[in-house]
Amino acid sequence: MVTFEAMIQDKKVRMFADLPLKNAAGAIIKTLAQISQKTDIFNGTFVMCFGWAYFFLDKRQDENGEEYWVVQTTDYQKNPMNDKTDNVTVSLLVQNIQIETVQTAKVQPLAATFKDTVLVLKEAMGAKDVYMNRTEAEKEGDSGWYFGLLDDPNEENHSADEYTVIASYEFLKFRSEALRVLEMPVGTLAVFHENTLTALVDKDDNPLKFTTPPKKEAKETPDSEETISENKE
Repeated sequence: MVTFEAMIQDKKVRMFADLPLKNAAGAIIKTLAQISQKTDIFNGTFVMCFGWAYFFLDKRQDENGEEYWVVQTTDYQKNPMNDKTDNVTVSLLVQNIQIETVQTAKVQPLAATFKDTVLVLKEAMGAKDVYMNRTEAEKEGDSGWYFGLLDDPNEENHSADEYTVIASYEFLKFRSEALRVLEMPVGTLAVFHENTLTALVDKDDNPLKFTTPPKKEAKETPDSEETISENKE
């Protein structure tokens, strides 16, 4: 487990993750520090929506009685609508791949959270070749995404009971890479073979770039108030 630690105002803040996701953790800390300039985030009820995920601050004491605050996130393995976890790994990873996809495609992101819904063709959930298409959301809490079979000859003839509606976090159970495109704009079409994104096009059927060569982690140091120390346990 990796511990990230920073000072925000005069409060010690810690984050815990399974991987050394320093840049992603730094983005959360920096945003919390910015919000703290305008409002009290250390009130026990603070909630921050950052991209796809929600984050919370929980007050703790160490073995010496010293106060610190833990950044928590929703627990996707339990009931994310109610349960929280100290392990922010999944939220940071999803944040990373969504930002990477939007930036690589050079498009303006359109927000979607872990609890926003997706219309899914049940048959597609276990299929190898599938696609996702985003249309205008019909109501609040609807992502606008559809998940279906690629080259489906019966697409116009499926009955209502052949579809289901899921919260987007449920992709973690059967097609985690679908979360990669969740913040792409209306009109985007994404094609997957098993759990690999193979094609991405915009509303005008123009292909979008979605892969980049591996790159080293950025070395920039945040402002002193938001500087993160990293400890591996």
